[in-house]
Amino acid sequence: MAAVAMTFTACTDKPAAPAAPETEPAPEVELVGIDSIKTVIEAADSTTLSTLLTEAQSKIDQLKGIDAAKAKEYLASLQALLKENAEKIKAFAGTGAVATVIDAVNSLPEIEVPDVAAAADEAVEAAGEAVKDAAEGAKDAAEGAVDAVKDAAGDAAQAAADKAAEVKDAAADKAAEAVDAAADKLKGALGK
Repeated sequence: MAAVAMTFTACTDKPAAPAAPETEPAPEVELVGIDSIKTVIEAADSTTLSTLLTEAQSKIDQLKGIDAAKAKEYLASLQALLKENAEKIKAFAGTGAVATVIDAVNSLPEIEVPDVAAAADEAVEAAGEAVKDAAEGAKDAAEGAVDAVKDAAGDAAQAAADKAAEVKDAAADKAAEAVDAAADKLKGALGK
C-alpha cells in the first residue's frame, strides 16, 4: 500500500515552470518638444516647422507601439498647439508644404489605448479557469488511482480464491485416490 501511495504522490509532482525570459526595456522615443515647436512658430520659420512636424509625426508612430497612452497625450498636445496657432502659421507659411504637414498631423487617427484593467480581468479569469481545470484533473487522477487499487485488490482476491479452490479440489482428489488405494489393499488382503 505504501508503494501505491508513493506512486500516487509521484504522479502529482509537476516540473518547475521555466523562468520567464528577461525582456529588454522598451527603447525610449525622444519626442520633439512642444516648446521647441512653439518657439519655431513664434520665430515664423516655416522650413524648421515643417521639419519638426514631420519628425514629430514619425515619433508618434514609433511611440504608439511602445506607450500608446503617452503617444495619445503627445498627439493631443501637438494638435492643440497647431489649432491654437493656426492663424499665425497661415500668415507666415501659407498653403505650401507646412500646411500639408499640419493637415497630416491633424488628420492622424485617434490612438487606441489598450484597456489594461479589462486585459488584467481576462487574465485573472483565465487563470482561475486553469486552476479549476487543474483541480478537476487532479481529482480525476486520484479517483482513477483509487479505482485501479480497488481493481487490483479485487483481482488479487479472486486469484487467491481460485487458487484455494484449485488446491482444495486437488486435495480432495488425492484423498479420494488414497481411500480407493486403501480399499483396494484391504480387498486384496481379504482376498476378494
